[in-house]
Amino acid sequence: MEHHRVAIGGKIYFLRVAKGMTQEQLAAILCVSPAAVSKWERNLANPGIEILWELADYFECSIDELVGREEKRLEKIGMYNSEKLCLVEVAEELLKCSEISRQEGLLALDDYMKKYKGESGFLSFAVHYFLQSFLKQMDNELIFRLLKNYVTTLAAEEQREGYMIVHVLGEIASGAHPELLREIIASYVGVGYWEKLEDARRGAQGKRTRDEIIGKYKDKKLFSEKTDLLERFASVGDFELQVILRNLDNETLTSALSGASGKIVERFLLNLSDRLLYFVSEDIDRWNGTEEEILKAQRRVLAVGGCFLTE
Repeated sequence: MEHHRVAIGGKIYFLRVAKGMTQEQLAAILCVSPAAVSKWERNLANPGIEILWELADYFECSIDELVGREEKRLEKIGMYNSEKLCLVEVAEELLKCSEISRQEGLLALDDYMKKYKGESGFLSFAVHYFLQSFLKQMDNELIFRLLKNYVTTLAAEEQREGYMIVHVLGEIASGAHPELLREIIASYVGVGYWEKLEDARRGAQGKRTRDEIIGKYKDKKLFSEKTDLLERFASVGDFELQVILRNLDNETLTSALSGASGKIVERFLLNLSDRLLYFVSEDIDRWNGTEEEILKAQRRVLAVGGCFLTE
């Protein structure tokens, strides 16, 4: 089976090798025979839908990505985990809600949230619940006490987000100043992420587009003649680069790209989401290391992605 010229078997192979796994190890995790894995990777057979679910969960990708229907820009690498990035996204939305409520009134939030396309289901619910209760003239203290009860019904990994939403919505309802909201949000998001969120906010105000952020590396030179270990990745496909990124920590990626040429930096950054692109770009710009650190990081990238290189 092949979609968009990318064989499913090849993708399974790339994901497995990038994790340093044998066919036997992957087979044991999936409770299938090594022969089955071998057939998938050689495109002699296709895994069933239940196995595709397991593969997608294990390799942290979507089924659409596995079968080539969708090439998603990577949303997380290294220390930038999905839970924290979701908090950042929700934090941005809450600050927008604050701005709208101050300019147009609380009821304007209803129209705004109808256009919301983010991943937080609880944000939409909480805003709608608050507005409906507000219109019924329910006491604000009771509204937010009940919303906190709803937070306790969320999955454990979603509760921090839920408590942040309820806390900030309560302050928005009371007319709190935006600076206070930012302090509250920072306490939930964390110092490192909050600093980057503030940087991203200032970048957005300066109208730095995705193309501008990536384009600034166009003429970037190698750190030294020795730091050219990644140059062969220029011809590697997007999916393969995303596999590599998933298996790198942020410090390694930053060090490796800091020593690479502009064309390599651009190829890697093109496969990051908008938010993560800004985070990683800032890390590269602030990086101040040595040639030895670059070479160590680039060798790590080669260890992870060397299987994708052709002679």
